[in-house]
Amino acid sequence: MKHERRVQMLIRERLENFDFSNSEQKIVAYILEKKAAIQEMTTKEIAEATYTSPSTLVRIAHKMNFSGWSDLKEAFLKEEEYLQKHFSEINANLPFQRNDTIMSIASKIAALEKESIDDTLSLITHDDLQKAIQIIRKSSYTSLFAVSNNLLITQEFQHNMSRIKKRVDICLLQGETIFKAHLADSSSCAIIVSYSGETGILNQTIKILKGNNIPVIAITNIGDNTTARLADCVLKICTREKLYSKIATFSTDSAIVYLLDVLYSCIFALDYDANLQLRISTSKMIESSGRFSTLAIIKEEDQGPR
Repeated sequence: MKHERRVQMLIRERLENFDFSNSEQKIVAYILEKKAAIQEMTTKEIAEATYTSPSTLVRIAHKMNFSGWSDLKEAFLKEEEYLQKHFSEINANLPFQRNDTIMSIASKIAALEKESIDDTLSLITHDDLQKAIQIIRKSSYTSLFAVSNNLLITQEFQHNMSRIKKRVDICLLQGETIFKAHLADSSSCAIIVSYSGETGILNQTIKILKGNNIPVIAITNIGDNTTARLADCVLKICTREKLYSKIATFSTDSAIVYLLDVLYSCIFALDYDANLQLRISTSKMIESSGRFSTLAIIKEEDQGPR
């Protein structure tokens, strides 16, 4: 018997794996076959096409944790549109082969990372981004939680934010994550970075944060997952990679870095002139102590002769 698993799954995969009744299975099979063609179909039309009843569609939606058929249909169609439009010929898990030349490898990695950013941009909505920006703006500081290599790539975001006097705390010791969440100030907010959306310690962390009324922004995959369900605001990233059958996390890393760069830039823009002046004056003080260049393209205008 198949059961719904609380792991990272696309809606399509959940429909394929759930233990539906016979009549429900007829509708699911029809939906998976027709895909985008159900866009203009009513519940009555789908029920007639599958010799079932409209109420069966509602039951399917409820079993999938959606409030109703319309919500499930909208989410399914959005997912199908993404899967159809944003998966290129480059395999994100194995983007190059053993017989590729070094220049071919260079070209494929460039293409993959560019496409990963484009995919992530296509998933950003104005309302979700605006909500995330306002959560960060209104908070005294931001706690950022991630594990493994995601923990490493988020540190540039912390560095950039610090240069405009915005505090971002990153818990570098995974064993201290729960402790850090317990101590987070109620005036703060949190960002959770989880590609799978099913990292146990991170979802425990969200529950603790939410228990302390701390708003949580999640950066995660396009599928239905625990992290997305628990968060107050969800920002989706390019979802092409398997969990471990891959050469590296090229696509995911590019997507996460891009999204964090977007968040930083939007926060920067809230007080653009002051932040630009602060960034330049601080950097000038640091850089002028010993670094210079004779290359015109990177040479500062006020750099004297050496």
